[in-house]
Amino acid sequence: MPEADLPPVAGDAPAGRPARDEPPAGTSDEAADRVTTTDGGAADPQAPQTAGLLRRVAIGIAVIVALFVAFRLLAPHVGFLEDTWQKVRQGDPVWLVVAVVLEGFSFVGYVWVFNATARRSGLRLPRFTSWRIVLAGVAATRLLATAGAGGIASTTFALRRHGLDARHAGATVAAQIAIVYVWFILLIAITGAVLFVFGRGHAAITIVPAGIAALILVVAFLGRPGLRRLAKASGHREGKVARALAAVPAILDGGVHTVSRLVRERDIAIVGGALWWLADAGVLWAACHAFGASPNMLDILMAYLLGQVANLLPIPGGLGVEAGLLGMLLAFGVPGGVAVLASLLQRLISTWLPAVPGALALAAIGRASPDARVVEIEQRPPPAAST
Repeated sequence: MPEADLPPVAGDAPAGRPARDEPPAGTSDEAADRVTTTDGGAADPQAPQTAGLLRRVAIGIAVIVALFVAFRLLAPHVGFLEDTWQKVRQGDPVWLVVAVVLEGFSFVGYVWVFNATARRSGLRLPRFTSWRIVLAGVAATRLLATAGAGGIASTTFALRRHGLDARHAGATVAAQIAIVYVWFILLIAITGAVLFVFGRGHAAITIVPAGIAALILVVAFLGRPGLRRLAKASGHREGKVARALAAVPAILDGGVHTVSRLVRERDIAIVGGALWWLADAGVLWAACHAFGASPNMLDILMAYLLGQVANLLPIPGGLGVEAGLLGMLLAFGVPGGVAVLASLLQRLISTWLPAVPGALALAAIGRASPDARVVEIEQRPPPAAST
């Protein structure tokens, strides 16, 4: 959703007012504390390392295209691939367009969540800047494939360059991650349970992961008092590393608090987290149709969600996800050749195509927008400090 459509926040400054280097006159101490002075021309040691990123993207795209070409040349002449080749010939290329459109909707959902969490910390960003930061963060996450660490670092850095101090930037990113991944876990729980009830798929890939997901949600929401106690007990640690580790419980507690508050307030922006996963899973579903298969949508959704768990493996370029998607598609009965092609196409559309503008955005992540501003918010503590 465009930023202008989000709910207004008390204390909005007039358009065009600078807020990064000097807080607006009359701004409260709380809002002024958010402002961090940055020099757009100075090199920052905390900036993400982007050397060779475009080359890595080009190589990734070239490898996937080469695999498609190899399949096209070999399939008609290899016996065990002949059935797959016939299915591919029956596919409809219109589904490729559907897949690209669905990926666009997926990013709309992510930008929606990003804008909502940034506004709650008092940061107002132009639409283009929001898209640029999101594309950069997603590119770092998917290209580095280290459980989202690259995306966290780049997004936090961008928020600081646009005016938030380290504490508020960290809290904003934590809230964004909490919204997105609460939906991820909730979708696993719901989809797995539904598939098990209707007898689709083995228990190991339906009700077992659904049960684990439900347990994680219960622990996350009922364990907040423990997180607060742990945050208080570890709040006086000395040393840079110790202080960073001590901040984790408070940030996690703040993220859960933000999700709970958005739900209570019925903030429509929280739906963006579900749209991010559902539309991206829709790309895999459309890819299967493009190659002549017609799998059940819930089967594909569960295969997609479980395949994404492979992103926790530190394999550059998201190759762990490709292997995970392939394995899950096979487990849900998608023909082997179609599963290979669909998983490759899904990664091409969801990872490598957005990685081109994402890599460019990541290279320019230190450039702050002159139209960004930090404003006073209505007596609301930052997410990581909420109780």
